[in-house]
Amino acid sequence: MVNHSQKCATGSDPHGQSWKMDSVRVHLFTIVWIWIASPHICSGSSNSSFWGKKATLVRPPCHWQLSNQCVVPELEELSVCVTIQREIHTSEWTAFDYKQRGQIKTELGLVGSERQLTVWLFKVEHKVNLTESLTLHHWHTFCLTWSAKSKQLRLYVNASRLAELPTDGSRLAGNGMLTLGVSHSMLGGVMDYETGKELMGNATLFRMWGRELGEDELTDLRCVDGDVVSWTKRHWDPDCQPVPDSSLICEWTKYKIDMNVSIKSKPVVTGMLKAIVQKWFEDTFHSNVSVHGIFISSTSSRWLQGTGDDFGEQVKERRVSSNERTEKRYACLVYVEVMPKADVLAVQEEVQKRLTLQYDHGGVVVKAHPASINVISIEAFPNVTERPSSTADPPTLSTSPTTAELPICPSVSSSVTIENPDECNPDYSDEFRQDTFYRVHLNASINVTVIKSADIIKNWLNVKLNPQSMTVLNFEMNPDLHKYGCTFQVQANSLNISETTHLIYSLLTEAYITDAMSIQALPGHINISHIAPGSCPDHLQQTLYGLYDWPRTEPEDRATLLCEKNSRDQATRSCKLDGMTDKAMWKRPDLSLCKRTVDDITDLDKVNVTANNSGEIVDMIGSLVGNGTDLSDSQLDTVLDKLDDVVSVSPVPPGLAGNIVEIISNVLHSKADLASFTNKILRLTDSVGDTMNFDGEAHNITAPSLALQLVTINSNHFQGLTFGVSSFTNNNSPEIFMNKTFVEKPQGAVAAISLPVVLENFFPRNNTATPRIQFQFYDSAVLFKNPSDTMKLNSYVVSASMTNVNVSNLQQPIIITLRHLNRVQNQDQPILCVYWDFTKSNGGGWESQGCKTESTDGFQTTCHCDHLTHFGVLLDVSKAEISTEDEEILTIISYLGCGLSSIFLGVTLVTYLAFEKLRQDYPSKILINLSLALLGLNLVFLLNSWFASFGSRGVCVSVAAIQHFFVLASFMWMGLEALHMYFALVKVFNTYVPSYILKFCVLGWGIPAVIIILILAIDRDVYGSSLDGETQDPLKDSSPFCWVQNETAFYVSVMSFILLVLLCNITVFGVVLVQIRRMQANKPTSNTSGLLHDLRVVASLTFLLGLTWILPFFSWGPVHTPFMYLFSILNSLQGFFIFIFHCLMKENVQKQWRIHLCCGPLRPGDYSEWSRSMTGAVRGGHSRLVHFPSVKSEDTSSIRKISDSSTSGVSQINA
Repeated sequence: MVNHSQKCATGSDPHGQSWKMDSVRVHLFTIVWIWIASPHICSGSSNSSFWGKKATLVRPPCHWQLSNQCVVPELEELSVCVTIQREIHTSEWTAFDYKQRGQIKTELGLVGSERQLTVWLFKVEHKVNLTESLTLHHWHTFCLTWSAKSKQLRLYVNASRLAELPTDGSRLAGNGMLTLGVSHSMLGGVMDYETGKELMGNATLFRMWGRELGEDELTDLRCVDGDVVSWTKRHWDPDCQPVPDSSLICEWTKYKIDMNVSIKSKPVVTGMLKAIVQKWFEDTFHSNVSVHGIFISSTSSRWLQGTGDDFGEQVKERRVSSNERTEKRYACLVYVEVMPKADVLAVQEEVQKRLTLQYDHGGVVVKAHPASINVISIEAFPNVTERPSSTADPPTLSTSPTTAELPICPSVSSSVTIENPDECNPDYSDEFRQDTFYRVHLNASINVTVIKSADIIKNWLNVKLNPQSMTVLNFEMNPDLHKYGCTFQVQANSLNISETTHLIYSLLTEAYITDAMSIQALPGHINISHIAPGSCPDHLQQTLYGLYDWPRTEPEDRATLLCEKNSRDQATRSCKLDGMTDKAMWKRPDLSLCKRTVDDITDLDKVNVTANNSGEIVDMIGSLVGNGTDLSDSQLDTVLDKLDDVVSVSPVPPGLAGNIVEIISNVLHSKADLASFTNKILRLTDSVGDTMNFDGEAHNITAPSLALQLVTINSNHFQGLTFGVSSFTNNNSPEIFMNKTFVEKPQGAVAAISLPVVLENFFPRNNTATPRIQFQFYDSAVLFKNPSDTMKLNSYVVSASMTNVNVSNLQQPIIITLRHLNRVQNQDQPILCVYWDFTKSNGGGWESQGCKTESTDGFQTTCHCDHLTHFGVLLDVSKAEISTEDEEILTIISYLGCGLSSIFLGVTLVTYLAFEKLRQDYPSKILINLSLALLGLNLVFLLNSWFASFGSRGVCVSVAAIQHFFVLASFMWMGLEALHMYFALVKVFNTYVPSYILKFCVLGWGIPAVIIILILAIDRDVYGSSLDGETQDPLKDSSPFCWVQNETAFYVSVMSFILLVLLCNITVFGVVLVQIRRMQANKPTSNTSGLLHDLRVVASLTFLLGLTWILPFFSWGPVHTPFMYLFSILNSLQGFFIFIFHCLMKENVQKQWRIHLCCGPLRPGDYSEWSRSMTGAVRGGHSRLVHFPSVKSEDTSSIRKISDSSTSGVSQINA
């Protein structure tokens, strides 16, 4: 096995000349032009390289993670390489771990052990066995390659392919978190490093490419940096600094130098800039460094302010004379080749050292900004011309150096004459002018049918306009006017508007022919108009990263300032031409390199709120106050004070108001004690609604647990107003509705408030003021403190107010309808309609004066009040029959019991269906049907709330109907079980009944089905959720549950049916017990065994006939709560007890289990025949008939089993 560091040190490259040109041409072409048009994928200003250095990851722990400045995009192909050196033996180690934010499983990663590697891709792990062990203290290189096209994940170890694995994913998820040498997870937004699988050693040269590299390419490009993630300081955020390692030598020839340069000279034309840079490099480096390409673009004309060097001087854009020297800054990209090849780190350090020195030649001064120099080893040089040809051929790669002639202009003291003096002193008056902008509408003509017409037309525009120093902006297709209609803006480097307009027209109306396709603008369908976008104005912006005074900036230009806290880095902000308004607009600043100046809420005290920075202040608070944030009283006070300042300084636009409401919502969900801040929060929300400017008659804002509705009233047509919340679930935004009339009884609302027409008496009488009414909805009960331990808020809070008017003593009451948070089961519990009184001591409190309870039931209360404020409903919990705690416990018991019963009912069904001999008698067949009905009832009950949470009316009706069916079917089969007992043990027939079980099935399943069908045919609205019905009644619960919602239907089709079956079963139960007792009277037995036998028989029959369902009918008064506990426990476990008595304790079931499931001594020796347990069934020719023998005959098996068995269940009783 070859050591990686040794391979790099040798300098030999057997495959160095085997370039795969076709696979990289388009890739490199894209990278170059992405650099010209936009920032890099992973941006940063630091030029420090980690080549020749290693990350030491041994204890004390040193964690390396991907920098926030580097964002991994979504990738449809990729290659990743990392080199590691293990110093300490561990059973398992991690090379790297890449996860999506908020995800637990690894998106891409590599974990190793002594003899195995585990590769993660798309959250799926693949295990690969190693052919050789990875020795300690040696460098080993691991590479992974994948593409969506091949769908193959290839693993290479030390330049040799180890495995090729099939995959199913289509693209790697972007914007994830990557750690080196350790796996990680995100807890509350904080990186948590997992212990136990760390790499105890060193790592180096982690690189990621955005394409799949071949096996030869991985070898050839071992000294090339990645184009997605590189081994540089700007891409990594380590806890400790890397350590130099002299053994990490890697020699390469081709490099890309990315930097910002300043050129101080007499004004120069754009074409001479490349020649200046070319001459600078020739004079700065020796002949072993040759230039292979230079790309220059203009940066912002606004220079950095506040530094002490040349780069800190502000250069103002202005017209200058041809004799005056000026300084201007450019973004420069230079491709160089070093021959012979040298170590990457050595080249980087040498280039950094030489380019930071000032270069002065012929009156031209050139200097590179030290912090901007970034030297990267690259795969190959791009070859892109300044003026792209009109052909569609892809760009080619060039390995030969380019040359450029530089006209050397003498200094003032020189006596050298120049043949063409215009080369040194041309007319540069237009070099420093502003660009002009144009709006173009055109219909294009294409002679062939194309699919991606937008891409083709945009490419045509770029090819035609870019060579003329014009840029296409904000391109959009407009197919409504024409098949190939489009509109866009043009930025032109010319002040002559008429000439530019004519040039654009002539270029676009001229036919463009390529690959048998011709495209041009139709001459009569092109409109070109000059636009004046203006400039982005001076803007003083307050941010988490400091206060930035952005200067006036021209469209499509960028302003750059120094970071306030870390002045060596830069903050940038682009001024863009808006595609809709044709005006210059500021974009959000790029502050990714800056450090925060406001790290905590307490730092907000240092920030002054003004009308100009109010939006930034709210953004700052929003980033500091997240959902669930633990806020202290002082922090909460600071947040509310700053928000109050924002609302006070100027009118609030809708977007800013929405952000403030979102922050208030987060505060309501925080862990802070809000009781002492209730008045402050309510007044702040009122102020937001009073000061907000919005278009139209109404505007609403919703956030989790909070809603705000604003209405501008037309006083001449006021007919009342109704506001409400139609649906709401915890931690979600409420769904609100508004009706511009007075609705006395709003239907289907969890909270509603209706304002009468008499409210118009309080409207302003002058025409200068328009009345505004705002409604508010609050879910958070922690915001409103309860007046006592016995009186608790049992509803949402809803409010109404009129801006700058105190509404009270109304002649016609305001109607407030509030749904109870918890069902009121005891109608004797006092319910009180209240409002929030701001004037009460200790920060406000509930008051009832002016409000009365109009009507109430278990689920909602209607209040009448004579004034506007915040309203709620208080409940006296001291008289509740069942407390909230008991309700929660009963719910848990019911779900656990039903889950346990479902499991054992399933076991019972499998047992009887699997063993044919167990289901040959009729009691067993009836038991199977009963078990099936109970299993369906339990399963639907367990899933009911989940289905109800979907909010789908159709799904809820279906679930409620199925639940109703299984309830009826369960009780129907309990009744049929009792009927069969009565026939077998009491009502004796010596006749055969044909199709006995078939008739039982028709009754057991048919009658419930007929009832359900009739209900659905008459009124399907009988079924629904407890939260979407139009009225509240005792059948509903306050949690979403799909069930019968009509009171009449409930009592007729459920309660009466169950009561009838229970009465019949109780009667049969008593008769059967008497009959069994008579049969046992002459059978001598011990008192103890007889008592145990009787108890088992009683318990068995009780659960089989469902007699425990009678408990709710006797649960009132002091025994209500104990009986409800018994009811929940016994009925939820009915299926479990059926398994115990009729499966586990049944002798013939035990024998079948031992025959088929046991081996050895537990298995019976002879099981060819077994004791019959059937009683009434006649085998052979009478298998289709049922015979009821006389119970008076003591020779029947029925009598014997009842008399002898002390361990049998009810099936043996029936037998």
